Amino acid sequence: MEQCASHPSTLDHMSLVFRYIERPNVAMWRLMIRGYASDVNPFKSLSYFRDMQWTKQNAFLEPFICASVIKACGRLKAIPEGKSVHCQVIRLGLDSNVNIPNTLIHFYSNSSSLLSSSRVLFDGIPHRTIVTVNCMISGFMKNKLLDLGLSLLNQALDGSLDLEVKPNDVTLVLLISGCAEFGDLGVGTSLHCYCCKTSLSVEMRICNALINMYAKFGRIYEAAMLFKEMPWKDLFSWNTMISGYVVNNNCGKALTLFREMRVRGVEGDGVTLISLISACSQGRDLDAGKRIHAYMKTSGIGTTVPVGTALIHMYSKCGLIEFARKVFDELSGKNIVSWNCMISGYIECGHFREAFWLFDMIQCEKLKPDEVTMLGLISACRNSGELNHGIHVHSYAEKSGLHEKTVVGNALIDMYAKCGSMSRAKRVFDKMLERDVISWTSIIVGHAINGEGEEALIAFQQMCASRIEPNAVTFIGVLSACNHAGLVDDGRRMYGIMCKVYSIKPMIEHSGCMVDMFARAGMLEEAQEFVKNMSVEPNAVIWRMLVSGCSVKGDVDLGLSLVNKLIGLKRLHAPEDFVISSKIFAEAGRWDDVLCARSLMVDNQILKRPGKSSIAGAYEPLDELCS
Repeated sequence: MEQCASHPSTLDHMSLVFRYIERPNVAMWRLMIRGYASDVNPFKSLSYFRDMQWTKQNAFLEPFICASVIKACGRLKAIPEGKSVHCQVIRLGLDSNVNIPNTLIHFYSNSSSLLSSSRVLFDGIPHRTIVTVNCMISGFMKNKLLDLGLSLLNQALDGSLDLEVKPNDVTLVLLISGCAEFGDLGVGTSLHCYCCKTSLSVEMRICNALINMYAKFGRIYEAAMLFKEMPWKDLFSWNTMISGYVVNNNCGKALTLFREMRVRGVEGDGVTLISLISACSQGRDLDAGKRIHAYMKTSGIGTTVPVGTALIHMYSKCGLIEFARKVFDELSGKNIVSWNCMISGYIECGHFREAFWLFDMIQCEKLKPDEVTMLGLISACRNSGELNHGIHVHSYAEKSGLHEKTVVGNALIDMYAKCGSMSRAKRVFDKMLERDVISWTSIIVGHAINGEGEEALIAFQQMCASRIEPNAVTFIGVLSACNHAGLVDDGRRMYGIMCKVYSIKPMIEHSGCMVDMFARAGMLEEAQEFVKNMSVEPNAVIWRMLVSGCSVKGDVDLGLSLVNKLIGLKRLHAPEDFVISSKIFAEAGRWDDVLCARSLMVDNQILKRPGKSSIAGAYEPLDELCS
């Protein structure tokens, strides 16, 4: 019976047998409660415990049963029930058994508000084992308290906990994983040195943890060397190294390692496939992605929901949205993540109507859209300029309560602003429960792209009054607002505040706003002086702004000088460069140069992008500065 209880596949069968036992003994209750506490359904463990109490067989209550029940409570986050069992343990005097305090420490450390209870229990144990120490360290790691975990390690090393308590492989895996998660490579390297000195570095679990840590910090060479020198490798080792290559954008190495893995007779699992498909997505390697998909089919590996979702993402990234949809349609048991991935794929490929249609299908399937769904749909509305669809999505977000999420509110502000409805954007902003720097930046940029310069400056003042510190993007919005509204003095002042008060280093976008602002105002000398003193190298867009300013003001000589400089620097690339330069040549009466510029456009197949009537397009010159 005990052997059956240790296997999840036979546990339910054993449960049927258990029903027909009239008076189960302590061993039987223990097996059922313990078996389900470690199973995927810990709720059944508590159910059996209540049945045992209901039959008034509390005499059977013993340490192993209590430890299993507490474990089940921890997995279910059933705090009141766990505390109740703790009370029974104290009342019956069962807390002297070492398993009980260890399990209780683990149980209380699941909640940050109850971590202090874990520490009180730990400090009160007269004779601790390394398992006790590891339970406490695990609690600290769950609550991102790496320093406290390291402090316990030091106490174990200097013998202040107990002379017999020495760190083991579990201790090191917990702390190394903590370093990887919370960002402390220096400590992780020190732990690696300790492992080498104590011969723990040959332990497979420690090697896997170290490979993961080095890969996360971008130290892929160290990770690869560790992997190569490992005396034994399991599937987790291969998966960790493949994932490390993917995280560090070395997709070719990831695929090569997979081939080596197969040569050595190690078959991959779902985790392997997801990493490889992600590698193909990053590198947009469609051929490799198709080969992996074919390998799955020929190997008889079923397409699970996570793997299918990864395939949908990969085909979408590579532009084969029809393939992505085929995978999506064939995927059984689709969850909201799969639907979100398909929606994102349609949006990325510009198929906005299909994305909106999928949203309707989600509701028909009785699935519950989440904030990722909302963000995808709001993005589709913003990119397509479909204000009516945006209002519909906003309405659903309000009904479902998702509009209270700050990230959703920010996206709605941006969408309404790009669609030209600042009144709606302002209403969303005013109703937000919490506003962060992105919220304020979105409303400022919204005012800027809709030509409301003074309103943008007022919003900036309110932002500062709310003690929200602006960032570089905020100032792009503020300077752009001053530029388009012709507020030169305010623009100068804001640029000074950015540099001197907030110590933000000017980027090309900030400089572009200033140059364009001076050029539009006809202040060409000041614009030239600003370009000379720029901390970043001016790009073609900056020069284009100066030339365009010369054309507006009618300063043909300066315009010709700048165009000649562009030609000398070989900076004429975009169609706008040739159009503006030919315009300056025409104004100077240099018709041969005009024909030459136009001929170059034809010879190099440079086509001027057609204009479009879209509110979102009004902000394109600012985006262009990044090029």
